[in-house]
Amino acid sequence: MGREADVDRILRGVDRPQSLLVLGDTGTGKTRLLRIAGKEAGERGARVLSARACPSEARQSYACLHQLLLPVLDEFDNLPDPQQRALHALFAPTADDAVPEGMVLPTAVLTLLAQLARTGPVLLTVDDLQDCDRDSLAVLSFVARRLTDPSVTVLFSAHGEAPPPGVPSDLAVLPLGPLSPRAAARLLDAQPGAPTGRARLELLRQAEGNPLAIIELSRAGERTRGIQQMYAARLEALPEGTQHALLYAAAALPQEELGTVMAALGSDDLRVWAPAEAAGLITVIGGRLAFGNPLARTAAYHRRPAQLRRRAHKDLAAVSAHGPSHLATAAVGPDESVAAALQAASALGDRFTAARALEQAALLSPLGHDRAGRLAAALTAASELGDPAWVRELYAPPGEVDPEQTGAAACAVGGALSLLSFQREAFDLLLEAARHTPESDTKTGFALAAVATGIARQSGLPQHWRQLGFFVGRVSKDGGQHTDVLASLKALASTTTGLGRPAQLLTTASLAHHTDESDLCAEQFRQAGERLRAQGALGPLAWTVADQVDTLLDLGRWSEAESLIEEGLSYAAVHRWTRVEMDLEALGTTLRALRGESVPGTRFTGPNWRSVSLHENRATHARMLRACGLTAMVLGDGDGAFRHLRTLFADDGDPLDPFLSPRCVAELAVAAHRTGRRREAAHVLARVRRSQGVRPTTRMTLLMHHAAALVDEDADPEHHFQLAVVNPEAARWPLERARARLGYAIWLRRHRRPLEARAQLTVVLEAATRLGARHLVESARGELRASGVAEAPSSADPLGELTAQQRQIVRLAADGLSNRETGEQLFLSPRTVGSHLYNVYPKLGISSRHQLRDLLVCEK
Repeated sequence: MGREADVDRILRGVDRPQSLLVLGDTGTGKTRLLRIAGKEAGERGARVLSARACPSEARQSYACLHQLLLPVLDEFDNLPDPQQRALHALFAPTADDAVPEGMVLPTAVLTLLAQLARTGPVLLTVDDLQDCDRDSLAVLSFVARRLTDPSVTVLFSAHGEAPPPGVPSDLAVLPLGPLSPRAAARLLDAQPGAPTGRARLELLRQAEGNPLAIIELSRAGERTRGIQQMYAARLEALPEGTQHALLYAAAALPQEELGTVMAALGSDDLRVWAPAEAAGLITVIGGRLAFGNPLARTAAYHRRPAQLRRRAHKDLAAVSAHGPSHLATAAVGPDESVAAALQAASALGDRFTAARALEQAALLSPLGHDRAGRLAAALTAASELGDPAWVRELYAPPGEVDPEQTGAAACAVGGALSLLSFQREAFDLLLEAARHTPESDTKTGFALAAVATGIARQSGLPQHWRQLGFFVGRVSKDGGQHTDVLASLKALASTTTGLGRPAQLLTTASLAHHTDESDLCAEQFRQAGERLRAQGALGPLAWTVADQVDTLLDLGRWSEAESLIEEGLSYAAVHRWTRVEMDLEALGTTLRALRGESVPGTRFTGPNWRSVSLHENRATHARMLRACGLTAMVLGDGDGAFRHLRTLFADDGDPLDPFLSPRCVAELAVAAHRTGRRREAAHVLARVRRSQGVRPTTRMTLLMHHAAALVDEDADPEHHFQLAVVNPEAARWPLERARARLGYAIWLRRHRRPLEARAQLTVVLEAATRLGARHLVESARGELRASGVAEAPSSADPLGELTAQQRQIVRLAADGLSNRETGEQLFLSPRTVGSHLYNVYPKLGISSRHQLRDLLVCEK
């Protein structure tokens, strides 16, 4: 997990080196990576030869080579006699046999590999190259530098950050760093009995992305004896003074510098660390001390007696800026002075640090009232951090507590339930809390209203929107227009004292999103995001990230949207934001469709999609349906596109989601126009018009004009097309305007006005090229050709728009190789090759392999 890109580079990348050395520290997954590469290569028909060097055989000549070539012993007889004798001398030497010196043996191995490659690809892997015997290493280095057959790949792994001595300096290197936070979270989730909440986040931080550390720490829990045994011999071999110093280093927080640890030790003699550095346990550089592996820190700490560990924390507390944290770890029972210090320190750190400090303070509080207050504060901090599981761990049903604490707890738990997709339960909890909140408590009232509004926007349920009026001023129990509710929330924010700047920005951004003020929305979200990330307050980001991506896609800022999707998916994996992960998966699919990068077989079939109720998560459902509809449209499946987009509306035309569904009306009209279902789409359009009222937003006005031009049989198409494209405000939504221009150009061409059509198509082509909307580019080029342009403007290189891997597939297919033969060359399945060709043909303006060969002949 988390090494998929590395495996792709090794086995499938067009730029993969023939010889590669994988470097990494203990536990980074080098061995596993080689095994996966070997397994996948074997499944694709490659012959895999593997060996693992061993320290005990490092002095035995050719031990590693013997292990590597043993499976192909029978192939030696097909080699020339001198090379046969050289190789047989490794396995069954007689009195007359001796391994020849010079170039004979290395040349024999190279020839053997070339011979094996005649029957199919060959992958040679050697793990732990640093322990390889010298003679085998010399032969392998010779082979790695002289490989010319592209069917042979050599893959080594070694420990450390630099190649072992004797390895060719020009050998390609792949360093394995820590797993990404997303990959680390996925790996942790795959472990049996993995921790949740605070313990989960602490483990991920402690493991620092090291795969072995994630697995071992999850397995150990609080019983670390197994980890201690992993490092027992190396630690026991150190001088007592160094072992003592390592305890203090392990007890220190990761952000504490070497000077703090030395002060706690009461010494400034750095020589105490030398034995640990020589053993590879730590590094000391630039005033920082770092353990080479997180498990070494765990072992160095837990193998020492509890009394010494407590003493270390007390000594660190005396000299560290993080003294309260160390005092809390050293405490053996309730201590109000430590609890109060932790509470005061919680205001200085990020939300994770604050939540952990407040939880510790609650546990150390002697009095029940203090404990409840600190627990409520910890609950709020965990909610702001955005970790639903931690919130649920901290939550206790309210008893005789402050109403403000009850309201804050309801907001935290309601928000957690919403992120986990339980919108009905979350909304009901907030509604009950609001009924018991005094009207004079405006801050709690605003918090309840803001969370309830977010839940209503996610659920899309009409009853939730009707009940929002109770939260935002209690002006009407029937609620009102959605925009009116959001405007009331913004007004409530302006009159609420003590409200932070991020909350004000997010409220403004949400209203701007709903009123299609996309530029303002994006800017407000950006400013709020900067502040929230600086505080580690990911909770509010979880609520808004999908809306942010929507806005960036609408504005044509697709690279920013892609980055935000990746960031959001990382946060969602770490904190288990179920419905946010679903939203972002759908939006990622939408982005690929907009770019023309969709592939057949796209499905939303993960565990979240099977377990979550889409009925109470209509915003997510709407995003998924749009993604499926646009994907079908790109793949030429008009019926599928119409079916998915039509599901965004009920049979009577009512929108599935009151905000997202109407903004897909033009896309529905395009699909209906292509499949001859204009009347059905016109019925939906009429319902959308009524739902938007007498003053729809500018964007909705443009979208409805585009839709009317395509499906309203009683309307003048040209009039509506012109209204959809001439308004200068339309430039704010470049893709939607380009689509409307394309539709207008098609209409003009069919009404025998090709010159006007070409003018529109030229603008479409420029806009689509600028956006990177490849499918729209090809549509515009096709229409330009149909309107009489000999050849639409294109790149001088006919393959210029293809990826590197697609270009390689195209060239092999043009040379006459079948999908299976191409796949064998590139370690791809025939189906994957076919999918790539399916996407490539429209980009090249062709429809067959015969045309592909002609195209490349012209290129040459």
